[in-house]
Amino acid sequence: MGIRSNATPPAKGPFHRTMRFHQRLAFSPLFCRAVGADGTVGTKRGRAKRVFFPGCSLSAYAPGHVLAAWQYLRERMEGVGALLKCCGKPLKLMAMTGEFRRRFDTVRRDLDLMGAEEVIVACQNCYSILRHFDEGRRVRSFWTILAEMGLPEGSHGGAHGLEVSIQDSCVTRGVPEIYDGVRTVLGELGATVREMGYARDRARCCGCAPMIAAGDAGLGYEAMKKRAAESPCGTVVSYCASCRSAMRTGGRESLHLLDLVFGGDWTGRPTPPPDRSLRSWLNRWRTRQRLGKPPHR
Repeated sequence: MGIRSNATPPAKGPFHRTMRFHQRLAFSPLFCRAVGADGTVGTKRGRAKRVFFPGCSLSAYAPGHVLAAWQYLRERMEGVGALLKCCGKPLKLMAMTGEFRRRFDTVRRDLDLMGAEEVIVACQNCYSILRHFDEGRRVRSFWTILAEMGLPEGSHGGAHGLEVSIQDSCVTRGVPEIYDGVRTVLGELGATVREMGYARDRARCCGCAPMIAAGDAGLGYEAMKKRAAESPCGTVVSYCASCRSAMRTGGRESLHLLDLVFGGDWTGRPTPPPDRSLRSWLNRWRTRQRLGKPPHR
């Protein structure tokens, strides 16, 4: 049995206070920004029929990937803006229901102010939250769009010769168009996929659920090591930034799918540096600063 991400959260105490502080930062204007389809900054002026919602983890990992993904969408679809903000999933996982709903209401309000009819997400946690708590708006996965519209110019075959396993997101186990789309993209990249025993709709948690990794760091670390060891390959590709971090912590060479799509030739590139909290917040701030500032290419 895998570690379940909906396990009972720990009793209220120091961790709850830490989580509140974390979420206060995540929703702070220092790390959030709305940009309209024409590049206008701010929810009151920036309008967009479609909004790219990259999520916290991807912006904390690679600001350049966020910008490249947004530009990819803008080149292929009309009226695509961006909203950099947390969806509040950690609060929901911690059963902090009232605070979660209060925080998520600000996300819904921002989307309403922008005139968004559709949200395109690159994070599976955000996908799940928006699908369940913003039912009046269409929610699409970036991965299904990438599979349907094809790779950006110059990326085809860029991972030829690379043998990988895939860490599927446990959050979207029941959404085959996402994990099938990921495999379509890897096929176009030229990578060879060796499946884990538990994959697709049977995917096991990476161990990085907030209440496991932070509430019980030891349990989280053991879960990450166990899941990483299930890969028949030395390299694991994830399409969730938290999964990428977990597989690296678990001992595998770990790549985010966008490392291959937008990162150029994978050969000879150094393994990404260890994750550090300060670096992740700095990256979030950098993403926020660069959104809405041309050029995006």
